[in-house]
Amino acid sequence: GESLSTAGPIPGHARVSSIMSSVVVATKAAPAIRRPVLSSGTAPRPSRPSHRIVTRRIERVPSASSSSVVASVGTVERREELKGIQTGFGRGGMPLKGGGTLAARLMEGSDVKIATEVMTESFRGSPDERPRARVAKYLLDQLESGPDEACLVGVDEASDEVVAVVTLSFSQAARGGADAAGSWGGAGSGARSLPSPADAPYLCNMAVRESARGRGVAKSLLCACDELVREMGGADIWLHVRLSDPIATGLYRGAGYLVEATEEKKAMMFFKQEGDGIALMRKELVPGGSNSIFA
Repeated sequence: GESLSTAGPIPGHARVSSIMSSVVVATKAAPAIRRPVLSSGTAPRPSRPSHRIVTRRIERVPSASSSSVVASVGTVERREELKGIQTGFGRGGMPLKGGGTLAARLMEGSDVKIATEVMTESFRGSPDERPRARVAKYLLDQLESGPDEACLVGVDEASDEVVAVVTLSFSQAARGGADAAGSWGGAGSGARSLPSPADAPYLCNMAVRESARGRGVAKSLLCACDELVREMGGADIWLHVRLSDPIATGLYRGAGYLVEATEEKKAMMFFKQEGDGIALMRKELVPGGSNSIFA
């Protein structure tokens, strides 16, 4: 099976993502879903985002003074340019095992229902499982988050059905800020002890529909992520993954990610299983290059 989840957005200086950047590939990365703010002004006790495979992500808390969670980064002109790149992005004809091809593109409003099913199904029964309504809210928020974040869907070109979803974030603001509350209240990327660089693209909440696993869907979607990041001016991609998830870890290693650091704790607050821990992984896309997405 392919249930891959990245331990990430719901992960620079960041916190671990809850629906871990996981690819449910047979996989961690389920994106973090925003938590509502109580009338008293305090955020409810954080619960972990859902995600299976290797990447994890932390939830974001909307600002009481603004409908937007992400503070603008970069010039107006550059932001509009990046939005255009994301909106126009698309890759098709990616071959799958057993026949058929996969296409990857930015998620649209009409994709939210099926993407919610894919993500909910992928993380069901895992430490990152989240209520369907919460997953749907997270994905709806992604429609308004560009260019700081982009949610891509993988589409089986034979059936025109969405079979996978993954999220990329491109700014610290999108992940909650380096000093965001210091708890589940911010959207940081990964465990605070293993932060990803603030200016680096961060992958999380990868999920693949159970019926589509084992065909290379996750690997193809990861390749599409690489291409989008390059087009936007990125030089590498980071993610977090559970050390206890060999399938997700193997997926990312096979896709060119290398372990930068690991953390193991007996009773890690972000994980339910004792002895579980996380690995911070990175894939270099431009040798010796630097990220200049919002420059």
